[in-house]
Amino acid sequence: MSAKSSKKIRIGTRTSKLALAQVEEFKGLLKDALGDREFEVVPINTTGDKNLHCDLAEIGGKGLFIKELERALVQDKIDIAVHSAKDVPPHLHEETILASFTKRLDARDCLISKDFTDIKDLPKGAVVGTSSPRRKAILLKLRPDLKIVSYRGNVMTRLERAQNGEVDATILAHCGLERLSKGDKTCPLGYDVVNFIEKDVMLPAGGQGSMAIQVKKDNLEIYDFVRIANDFKTEIEARCERAFLSELGASCYTPVGVYALQDGDSLTLETIILDYEGKDTFETKSRGKFALDEAINLGKQAAKKTKEEAKELLAKICT
Repeated sequence: MSAKSSKKIRIGTRTSKLALAQVEEFKGLLKDALGDREFEVVPINTTGDKNLHCDLAEIGGKGLFIKELERALVQDKIDIAVHSAKDVPPHLHEETILASFTKRLDARDCLISKDFTDIKDLPKGAVVGTSSPRRKAILLKLRPDLKIVSYRGNVMTRLERAQNGEVDATILAHCGLERLSKGDKTCPLGYDVVNFIEKDVMLPAGGQGSMAIQVKKDNLEIYDFVRIANDFKTEIEARCERAFLSELGASCYTPVGVYALQDGDSLTLETIILDYEGKDTFETKSRGKFALDEAINLGKQAAKKTKEEAKELLAKICT
């Protein structure tokens, strides 16, 4: 690391248990390269975490989970911002860059319920809590009879509310449960009651399973440092997914799933967009070379196909 070796490396993060667990995972990836420098964790309470009683899309979307972290980065109050990759909007502050994507954990969603193990087993009119337009639309596509209610809060809160019977079920990303279990063995609802939803049923959000590490473009020392934590396979998959979302013009309001996966020397990309009630859908599946430039182009081309062939649907959801 250079002449700044005595300076602490400041890591900005949200304040939830999951966010702090992600920071510990990230620190572990870099500990061997730290030398005589130290990490300083800087917890930041974001707007998205403060406004738990409002619908996320109505107050600005998932970007509210990174806005304050991004501002602290630009103002040199932190050196690194650690995010869940799925929470990072397609477009960043112009002075920043996503320098690293950590190895992706299982990207599947899970059904969390005290009594039911599969979406098809939920009783007619069952109440399912979720704040995700993607999950809501896919649930209604599968089961139009379900009642979907807004369900905010961190992972631990949502687990506890499901356990207390406030809803019949909720949907959570498995990667969050996995990361929490490493740092908190008292996590309610053990893995024996976590039921995977396969990707062909519920396509994940872009970036789901990975952490995205944001730095300032002009901080080349920190950029080089966090690249050590980068997983090349995950980066190619995530940048393909982000290229699709960016070209599509997707926002937090958009019910959209996108998942790229290495297949030998190739990359397979699956996408889905839905209207808010899950009645109208458009899907694509395409393949390209497993290389960064080709992956980004694959994502863009899938979005262009979607824009050309699903104009009416997009007009309803990308407003």
